[in-house]
Amino acid sequence: MKSKKLPALLLAALMILGLAACGGAQGNQAAPANSKLPEVSDDLKIKEEEWPVVDGATAFLPFYTRAAAELLGKTEQEASELILCSTTDYAYPNLADKKADIIFCLGPSDEQVDYAKSKGVEFEYAPLLNEAFVFFVNKDNPVDSVTVQQLHDIYAGKITNWKDLGGKDEPIIAYQRSEGSGSQTGLYKFVIPKAEAMEPILEMRIPTMMGIVDVVANYDNAQGGIGYSYLYFVKNQHYDENIKLLKVNGVAPSNEAISGGTYPMINTMYAVFRADEPENSTVRQIAAWCSGKKARSFAQELSYVVYDAPKGK
Repeated sequence: MKSKKLPALLLAALMILGLAACGGAQGNQAAPANSKLPEVSDDLKIKEEEWPVVDGATAFLPFYTRAAAELLGKTEQEASELILCSTTDYAYPNLADKKADIIFCLGPSDEQVDYAKSKGVEFEYAPLLNEAFVFFVNKDNPVDSVTVQQLHDIYAGKITNWKDLGGKDEPIIAYQRSEGSGSQTGLYKFVIPKAEAMEPILEMRIPTMMGIVDVVANYDNAQGGIGYSYLYFVKNQHYDENIKLLKVNGVAPSNEAISGGTYPMINTMYAVFRADEPENSTVRQIAAWCSGKKARSFAQELSYVVYDAPKGK
């Protein structure tokens, strides 16, 4: 099984491909820590022939690649050939369609939960990591801080010029992500309900996490752009010195602000699987192991923030 790598395509091509991911997500369903997990040892090992189909989101690929390597007794390069990275847009449908057995993602959109229900599937969730939902602008934009209400008004189309936020007299280019992506679901969860969000033109609907960073950093009119993603991806996977992260409600996004619960938009990554998984299945063992001491330790080594209730949402 080959890992699905994210190709470096031209932005225009990405925009066209992103249309396939557009749907009608209405927000972030509550993803309760409702999983029933067996007790497992940190020394747990799983045979390759028993390995399930593992999928997930881009921002958490380093975590579940390392987990696979540890559990299989392989190198990370070898383990990467036995996992998928379909992104949140497709990992949840894959789980509902039984094309994946366990996924590592933020909580699902309403649309993704409804699709699973239409297939007779219920999800279970084991919380693993906490993440900050972040907004960024071009480094030359003088605005450093916004409130959640101002972000709401930007994406509702009520604030349209940076001068209204203390910046230059320049139009705000408010980029959005594809429907069903973890980032777009985050926008609806933390900032604005889908029904209130303005519908972006095609050129402002960016289908990939890399793409939305790139347009704000480097493309035409970049100084007027604003985008959003998750802190780990922006800091550790696709860092670009031409963007800067905004403070929200006066708090800068950081691992310390996540751990302390002071940043206003903290989301949780889960190991998600179908509720009909047998009591001691390999899938439940993997989720349990990923909740354990060894996985928490290497998560911190990889610069993630481990889940610590009740700070996650």
